[in-house]
Order: sequence, then structure tokens, then C-alpha cells
Amino acid sequence: MFASIEPRTQPPLPAPAEVVSLPSPDLPADHGLASLGLVMQLAGRTTAALVALLASLAWIDGRFDHRTAWHPAWAGLVIALCIARSQLHRAAGRDLTYGRRPTEGAADPFGAMRTYVAFALGQAIAIGAIAAQVFDQPLPAAAGIAAALALWPCALAVISYRSHRSLVESLRAGLPLGEDRGLEGASIVMTVLGAYGLVSTGGIIVMLGALSPHHLRHGWGAMLLVVFVLLVVRSSLHIRAGLAGLRDGSRQLSFDRPGELAGRYAAFGVISAFCVGGVLLLLAMSERLTPDAVLSVAVACWLLVTWPMIVKRYFSQRQFAELLAGDRVTHRRAPDAGLTALGWLLAGHATLVAGVAIVQVTTHPQLGRVADHALVLSGLAVGRWWLIDAGLAVASVVLELAAAIALIRMSDQRRAIATIYAVFAGVVALGPAVPVVASLGHHLSIWTGIQLLPSAVQLVMPVSALLLVHRAVIPAARARFRSHRGPSSPSGSPGKFPASM
Repeated sequence: MFASIEPRTQPPLPAPAEVVSLPSPDLPADHGLASLGLVMQLAGRTTAALVALLASLAWIDGRFDHRTAWHPAWAGLVIALCIARSQLHRAAGRDLTYGRRPTEGAADPFGAMRTYVAFALGQAIAIGAIAAQVFDQPLPAAAGIAAALALWPCALAVISYRSHRSLVESLRAGLPLGEDRGLEGASIVMTVLGAYGLVSTGGIIVMLGALSPHHLRHGWGAMLLVVFVLLVVRSSLHIRAGLAGLRDGSRQLSFDRPGELAGRYAAFGVISAFCVGGVLLLLAMSERLTPDAVLSVAVACWLLVTWPMIVKRYFSQRQFAELLAGDRVTHRRAPDAGLTALGWLLAGHATLVAGVAIVQVTTHPQLGRVADHALVLSGLAVGRWWLIDAGLAVASVVLELAAAIALIRMSDQRRAIATIYAVFAGVVALGPAVPVVASLGHHLSIWTGIQLLPSAVQLVMPVSALLLVHRAVIPAARARFRSHRGPSSPSGSPGKFPASM
């Protein structure tokens, strides 16, 4: 009897690795969206605090009285819409940074962003209609307010659509982590924001130093000096933690040292926020200031605590994820060296400048002056320069958007475009300061410092962009083209890039 010979079963072929469509081989696995999430969390919390402050100040000032033209019910509706938008903005940033919790449904991290976009566009239209119908604003002013509020949601809608298409395969398991767990992107965000804080607070200390000894010996002068010294130390720790994630010259990056410094910054940031609040509260009580000032102190503490807590949670979560992964996942430099995070910063910066400029041009002069002061104090643009030559400001915003798009997509022309933007924006920022510097004598007065500080703060973004795009880093592994038909692909033909590189 012959034994039946069964054909040898072949082992199943391995499933092809998942691929994602990337527009550039220099893009990280998460498109740098974790850094965008950090910025969106900060913006959402900040705008909620500012709206609450403005609403409280208006209530204390009696503007919500029925005898005024503020229409309390409609004003309350506008405030509620703004706070709800800020909370949705923060939630969208949270999902981009950490992913959606499994108990919340699907793992699509863009779900909260789409909810925010839909609500924000509706809120922009509603506020524009309320401004025109209830508050008797001219049609151009109402349209300008609606357009300014709709700029960022429209930008996020494009981001969500393009990124979702590129990451559609990997979204089944949630948004993938970057090759370096988002270390360099977060470090770039911390460095740029820390530079803003250091330049602004350092400039204020220089102006306080120009006060007469009589003012410095006075209680309020000494208190203000203590406040801004604390803020300078805080900004220095902020920059130190950011630079720690950019100075590692090896391919194998680690969260250990940057995480330690970020923890120190977060701890000092929270402590310094309460110290600053206490000093300002004592100052308000000693000078018998109005309740408006006391309320502003409370909101200032809220704002000062916000970013350190976001940074602490981010680094703790990333360190925990790295600990869980162990040796199964290689932690290496991302192919973009964190530059996509700089692109997101530039995109948000340009959108905010454009929105405030639209309000400044289209609305009532009083509201335009408020927007102008906000623009100057934030270092986003010098209002006087905008009024002198609007074409230069428009060109600066357009170049910044072009640089942001080039960095987000990591195109081959990103360095050249970012350099052109940085040089042009630097010249625009220095324009109003040249006459002041030319007339500057040996003595620095407070008025001179007030004139120079906006230009100094405005230089932070272009200088940071110029230095970061020309930063020398050890090349990381780049994604390779792979065609749909097989392992080889004709040169120059668009294909897909592997999800892990």
C-alpha cells in the first residue's frame, strides 16, 4: 500500500507593509501634526482665558447694562460661542497630539478637528450676522469680522483633508508617532516661544532700568522688577529645554535630558506664575487699584500656568510611550529634523496676522486700534508700519504662508523660500526702528524702549526661521519611492512611501 503523498503546503505570503502617500520623502510619519496639536492646545486655552477676561471687564465696567447698546443677551451669546470654539480648538489639538481615547469611539484623530472646523465656520457667520443686525456694524465691518474668524478654520479644513488622505491607511490604528516621538518638533516650538518671552520680558527690564532711582526705590517699581526678572528666568529655562532637544548630534535621540529640563521648566513655570500673581496682587492692593486690575492678575496667572502644564503632560506621555515600546521600536531622528513644526508655527502666525489686519482695516477705528495694539504687543506686526505701507505687510504675510507651506510639505525649495521670507520680514520689522535708532542718544528713555520693543519682538520669528532652516543636522533615513506595481519604480514617477522608515 502506497502512502498518499499530500502536496507540501506553502507558507502564506507575508502581507504587504502598509504604506502612506507622502508628498515628500523628508516628511515624518505623523506629518508633524503632534506639534500642531501642541500649538492648538495653547491657542485654545489662551483664547478662552482672554475671552473670559474681556467679558468680565465689560461686565465690571457696566457695558452689559440694559441701558447701553451692548444688548446683554446677544453679547452673552457671542461670549458663549467664543468660549465653546476655544474649547473645541483645544480638544482638536489634544487629539492630534495624543490621539483619541479608545472609549471615545473611532481612532480618527481628525474627528475633533472636523467638529471644530464646522462649529468655527458657523460661529464666524453667526458673529458676523450679530455684528451687522444687532450691534449696527456696517456690512464691510461685519464681513471683515466673519472673514477674520473663518481664516484659521479654513486652513485647518485643508490640513485635515490633505493629511487624512495621506494617513488614511495608518489611521486604522490611530495617528502614528513620529520617528523621534515628536522631540525635535516640540523643541522647535519651545525654542521659538521661549525666544518671544525672553525678548519681550528682557526688553521690559531694560526699560525699567531706564527709570530714575526714585521710581526704582518706590514699592511698585521694585515689585515690577521682581516680576519681570522671574519671567526672564522662566523664559531662559524654556529656551534651555527647547535647545536640549535640538543639540543632540546623533541619530539616536532620547527624551531623557530634554524631558528632565522640560520638567524643571514646567515646575518653575507653575511656581513663578503664582509668585508673579502674588506680587501683582500685593501691588494692586497697595495701590488700591480697581477690580479690573485684580481680575487681570488672575487671568495672567491662568495664562502663565497653561503652557508649562501642556509641556509637562507632553513630555511625560512621550517618555511613558518610549518606556512601553522598549527595544521594539527604534527611536531615531525624524527625516524633517522638526521643521514641519516650524511650518505649523509660521502658518498660525501668518493666519493670525492676516485676521487681525482684516479687522483693523474693515472695522470701526476704535476696534481697529484695539486690534492694532494687540498686534503690536504680541510682536506679530508693527501696526504703524502696516498703516504706512499695507503692501509690505501683505507681501510679508504671503511670503510667510509660502514658507509655511514649503516647510509643512518639506519641498525641495523650503530653504530658499524660508530664507527669502526671513530676510524680507526682518527688513519690514526693522523699518520703523531705523529712525528711532538714528535719533537715539546716549540715554535710553522708556519712550524709546516702547518704540523699539515691537520691532525687536517681531524679529523673533524671521530670525528663528532663518537659523532653524539652516541648522546643520546629521542626515536621517529618508523614505523611498515605491510604486504600486512592485518594488521598483521608474525614476521620477510619483509613488507611495513606507509608513515606517
